[in-house]
Amino acid sequence: MKKEKLGRVDVKRKSLRQSLMEWKDSLHWDKPQNVMLAVTLFVLVSAFLIFNNLSVSYARHWDIEWGYYSILLTFLLLVAGVVVNAPFIAKHFRGFMPSGKSFCGLALLLIVFSVFIFGNIGNTHRVLSDETSWESMGLQMYFQHTGGVCNEGVWTDGVLDCKTEVNNFKGKALGFVYSLVFNFMEPNRDSALMVNYPFYILSLIAFFLALSKWFKSDKLALAATAFLGGMPIYLLQSRSASTEVLYILLLAVLMAWYAFVPTNKVTWKHFLLTVPLLGFFAQTRQETVFAFIPFALYYYRYFLEKPYRLPGFVASVIAVSWPSVNTMAAYRGYDFQGGTHAAHSLENFWFNLKTNIDVMMNLNTDSAFGGIMENPFYTTFTVILLLATVWLLFRMIYSRRYVRGFILGITFCVQIFVILLNVSGTFTIDINQRYVLVALPLFALLMALGLYDALVFTTKMQKDAAAKIVAGVACLLSVGLMVYHAPSYKANMLYYKNKLLIEEDFLNTELAKYPKNSVFIYARPWQMLASGHTSFSENTFKSWSTEQFAEWMQKSGGNIYLVRGQDGYGKVNRNSRVVGFKTTDQIDDILSNYKNERVLMEARLFGYGLAIYKIISKKGVSHYAQNFMVTEESNGMIVVNKRFPESIACDYKLNDKKQGEILVSNSADTLILDAAKIRAGLNRVVLSCYMPDEDTLVTYRDFFVDAPNVALLSKLKVSKFFQEWGEPQIDATVDHHKITIDGEPFRYGIGSHANSSIEYSLARGYDWLNVVIGLDDESACGDGAFFIVEADGREIYHSKKLYTTDKERLRLNIKGAKSINLRVTMGDNKDCDHGDWAHAWFEAEK
Repeated sequence: MKKEKLGRVDVKRKSLRQSLMEWKDSLHWDKPQNVMLAVTLFVLVSAFLIFNNLSVSYARHWDIEWGYYSILLTFLLLVAGVVVNAPFIAKHFRGFMPSGKSFCGLALLLIVFSVFIFGNIGNTHRVLSDETSWESMGLQMYFQHTGGVCNEGVWTDGVLDCKTEVNNFKGKALGFVYSLVFNFMEPNRDSALMVNYPFYILSLIAFFLALSKWFKSDKLALAATAFLGGMPIYLLQSRSASTEVLYILLLAVLMAWYAFVPTNKVTWKHFLLTVPLLGFFAQTRQETVFAFIPFALYYYRYFLEKPYRLPGFVASVIAVSWPSVNTMAAYRGYDFQGGTHAAHSLENFWFNLKTNIDVMMNLNTDSAFGGIMENPFYTTFTVILLLATVWLLFRMIYSRRYVRGFILGITFCVQIFVILLNVSGTFTIDINQRYVLVALPLFALLMALGLYDALVFTTKMQKDAAAKIVAGVACLLSVGLMVYHAPSYKANMLYYKNKLLIEEDFLNTELAKYPKNSVFIYARPWQMLASGHTSFSENTFKSWSTEQFAEWMQKSGGNIYLVRGQDGYGKVNRNSRVVGFKTTDQIDDILSNYKNERVLMEARLFGYGLAIYKIISKKGVSHYAQNFMVTEESNGMIVVNKRFPESIACDYKLNDKKQGEILVSNSADTLILDAAKIRAGLNRVVLSCYMPDEDTLVTYRDFFVDAPNVALLSKLKVSKFFQEWGEPQIDATVDHHKITIDGEPFRYGIGSHANSSIEYSLARGYDWLNVVIGLDDESACGDGAFFIVEADGREIYHSKKLYTTDKERLRLNIKGAKSINLRVTMGDNKDCDHGDWAHAWFEAEK
């Protein structure tokens, strides 16, 4: 008996060996395939080395300047892919479609979901910071065609003028979609909130089509679709602005496209659609770039036929995913949350895994919080998922079924493992519960397939009958649990304790009552921008000079408001696993340094006092100084504005030569400059105005007149740069403020920091470089720095060590130079060495 058993085991082992050998022989693995693997590895290693060695400043600069155009090219490639594949799609479309009855069932299910969604889920944000930043990115793509997030800006006649642009490490695909939508709808938050519902519906249709083909059962596909569509987190985000909903749509479309194109019919044309889809997919979440492996393995036979195919595919996917990976290089990780377990650690991985499963089981929270469910997943769904996964693993090991699906699934899950490894917050934090969205399609597939396979295997039931039962169970559970928990959805389950969401909705309604030209100072100015309001951060407002404050008082008609919300109370707890964003100190400083009037206080809705203060004036500063504004030069004219009745007299100089005086009697009078005395290149007007309180207010107005023989440095493109802290800023300090050296302001220039090297290539020959050098007034703690100018690699100027308040005006001979390199080197250390290259411009002798 024992020999017979051993014989059967040997037969099974022999059969397995034979099958492996036959599989290997069928691949025709030979030298070309070894070359293919070597080249593919070379492409991956090269890409890693390029990204890993990018400087943070360069990566961020590239992301802002070229991020939009990169994703635009990917979109155009997608359109081209649709056009090229249109004949193939038309030819095979009929044979791909499921039965009419199954489509009716899907339509009914979608109607039920839709009725529930619009009857029980409010159209509002759920995560807020990320969501409104993607909307602000969409605004930048629409108005400026850049790839960053507008952090602070001004709305004028329906157009956003961004004042501060920053990077974001995900969501570029969603921002691009918004930029397209804004061509047809108002560019604001409310338009963005309407996008996810159609994404939700389209994703369920694409998911159903894909699984109908793969499962070879419309009913089983309907079961998986019911499980996916009924997930609590997915229902909620369908009425929000989450990038993960776009993620699921793109994944479902990719699945449908892969199901549509059989492995024996795939050609290079099909990848014209596959590659850009993967590019958009990679730019929904930063971890998604790790998910391209299963999309290559699916067509492994095609790639093995020619040694250039796989390296070409991998290189193409990297190219269309460049903005996402480039920004990951810029961030060098994103452990923006605290916690016991640091991000990027195995301890964090296991902690997240265990904690998230515990939260998803949801065994205690239904009754503990007034019946409001707090879970991204139903407990019933979690149990089905765990049991189905265990069952399918058993079937794979015992019966050697689903092996190919397991390989594809586990390689797809690499991105999920990366999330668990990197993100330091768990599902106990409501904003992190959206992370489960990246796994929902896989979960739904496993649940439906596991139930079906267990039913067929254990009861020997007919496959069609088993599929009907599973479909019925899935639909009843999804719809039944959804209806049962309707009060939780109405109470914004998962997020109902997040007062920032209530705060945003409240402000979105309340601030619409304020004058259109109002300026709002707020901890999250990008959120205000998405709602169509001009906004700056508290720190930026604190840095305004008296002249800037007067300018904004004039532009806003005296309507500057400080909004103190949740972020304005308490201190940041760095040990917490929640993102902190407290601005208490900044707000207290503003309220103590400015005369203000509280115009609103609402504490009942939030548990803290949401307050709005109207800023009236700056304490300790002349009333006349902060109500006096001089515009920039335009067509040889400068307008002088005042918000007080007294007349004032002003002397003015043009390029250091006295020109005359102007009497300002009206609220706005115009100074007309002598055109004959305006030169090509940089010009400066200095007004000395004598105020009624006997103060003299000096105002500088700089403007540049273009001509063939002159060029403004800050308008030229940087060839390359290196900077040890921050990155060079155009017409601003390295810390994004107005350039000021020893109290003298400069409109133009480059704000840098030691140690730095900024190189420019000159398109034509110039004879002179004019520049003012020195440490900016914001760097009073520095120990001095040296300024060096090189022409074609040859040093032509080396300053003495310049300290705070030191400045030098230079006119350097650069005749014949093809390139200019501006360097700032530190003294004993680089702390606070904010070096300015102010009013730098080139001049050629006529």
